[in-house]
Amino acid sequence: MNSELPPQSTVVTLLQSLRDDTTTLLRQEVALAKAELKSNASHVGRHAAEIAVGGFVAYAGVIVLLIGLGQLVGIGLVRAGMDPDIAQWLAPTLVGLVIGVIGWAMLAKAKRALAHDTLTPRETIESLKTNKDWAQNKLHPSHESNT
Repeated sequence: MNSELPPQSTVVTLLQSLRDDTTTLLRQEVALAKAELKSNASHVGRHAAEIAVGGFVAYAGVIVLLIGLGQLVGIGLVRAGMDPDIAQWLAPTLVGLVIGVIGWAMLAKAKRALAHDTLTPRETIESLKTNKDWAQNKLHPSHESNT
């Protein structure tokens, strides 16, 4: 009887070790996924903040410059011989158009940067694929020895 106990103990020990190692591996994979998601979310958050700041700057610029530069351009148009009534609306329109284009360019740049970010935990996925392949290779020879 004692001669049969060590092989059974060995199998039980191996199964317990496999269980423990698998549990540890899964915990490590979850920790990796959390860390990677935090990092990716940080990048996305930063680019979203850049979009918000770009939008605010564009908006503030439109307000301030339409008032100040619009009046200045209006005065210049009147001095150039334009009818004051036309210069009064044309000047702020031209200034607003220029500032709007600048704001659009800022938003487009931040949007392009945001499009390249992803929340997908790529390292975790690769690690899980590697672990799956390793587990299949370890289990596959045991099936062959039983057949």
